[in-house]
Amino acid sequence: MTFNKKKLYAESASMIADMGLRDKLSKEEMDFLLSLLDVVLVKQEQPQLIQTLRNWMNTNESSEIDEIIKATFLAVDFTDKESMEQCLQLVTELLENRGE
Repeated sequence: MTFNKKKLYAESASMIADMGLRDKLSKEEMDFLLSLLDVVLVKQEQPQLIQTLRNWMNTNESSEIDEIIKATFLAVDFTDKESMEQCLQLVTELLENRGE
């Protein structure tokens, strides 16, 4: 990992932890964001996860379906490939069907 990536990782992790300690993030949200940070910056994996998150964030209306999507993301096990695939499939289907 390059110096800039290490710096970005450290600053991001610090910010996430700080927000968690100040109760601006739930424990689940903090765990998710720290795991996401590891997947994106350290392992450089899961481009489909990143794209799905972007799609959701660009259309998030804070609806009931958006709350289900958020809960689905927060429950995903980043170490379990099958869990990750199921999460992405479910979220993609929810995003596609939200407009109907």
